[in-house]
Amino acid sequence: MREFDKIPDQKSLFVNPVLTIGSFDGLHVGHRRILSTLRNIAQAKSGDPVVLTFSSHPRKVITPKTPPRILTTKQEKIREIGKCGIDNVIMLDFTKEISDMHADEFFNELILKKLGIIDIVVGYDHAFGKDREGTFEYLKERSRNRGFGVTRVEPKNFYSRPVSSTWIRTELEDGNIILANALLGRCYTLSGTVQKGFGRGGRELGFPTANIVVDDPDKVVPKDGVYAVYTVIDGSTRRQGMLNIGTNPTFANTERTIEVNIFNIDEDLYGRTIELEFHDRLRDEIKFSAVEDLVAQLQRDREIALQLLNY
Repeated sequence: MREFDKIPDQKSLFVNPVLTIGSFDGLHVGHRRILSTLRNIAQAKSGDPVVLTFSSHPRKVITPKTPPRILTTKQEKIREIGKCGIDNVIMLDFTKEISDMHADEFFNELILKKLGIIDIVVGYDHAFGKDREGTFEYLKERSRNRGFGVTRVEPKNFYSRPVSSTWIRTELEDGNIILANALLGRCYTLSGTVQKGFGRGGRELGFPTANIVVDDPDKVVPKDGVYAVYTVIDGSTRRQGMLNIGTNPTFANTERTIEVNIFNIDEDLYGRTIELEFHDRLRDEIKFSAVEDLVAQLQRDREIALQLLNY
């Protein structure tokens, strides 16, 4: 894959480029429909498919007081785009300057002059430029004189409702992992570094945990509770596990933590990177009257998690 942090000022880099533009937060099933269309059109026209997206969510600049939580980090977005068979990604920093550009300036100066596209693919509700001037109708009008094609991709519906990043965020925050994963078309992931925790998981409970500090504070952390997960350690070792998000009310903690008990592993994990793949939610956090009751519940949780992950 070729990655660019700005729009290349060399038309020769791409052959008959076919472009799509968007935030693509989550790379959900609706986004995948757009990228599939992009790839098919590029193949039909012997061209290079190109995705122009952003390293941070545009709303962090447009509505800084109410920025959204994100579903994919920059690295995750690049990885998922690659899995869709796209070899060219332009990952721009979305700046105040870009947000203030009118559609004509953005499209003429950055897209047509620099890339020389032969076709552009957009989602059904996509618009770019100041005040969202760059609609599908805008592109169709410009295409008549500039000689490029325009394709609008209809939404991917689930339960008769268009799939959206906003919908997925809501489901994750409500703990509806199975539905969120269905909308994403993959398991939701969360990555972080293992740091020192309270240490009671192994010492007092017999269920040692790795305390995860999330790499990107803007990422959506699902609702508090216990989850069945797969873990990927340092990008290679994959293990089953169960995860607790919350304050550990049995021990009267107040700090929200993310702790994973990884099955069948006996290694020093401090300082290492762990990616969590959320598969299912087992239960809410519970305050137990005795540690023995918590241990018994953890044993039941482990059995259920193994059944779900081995299914």
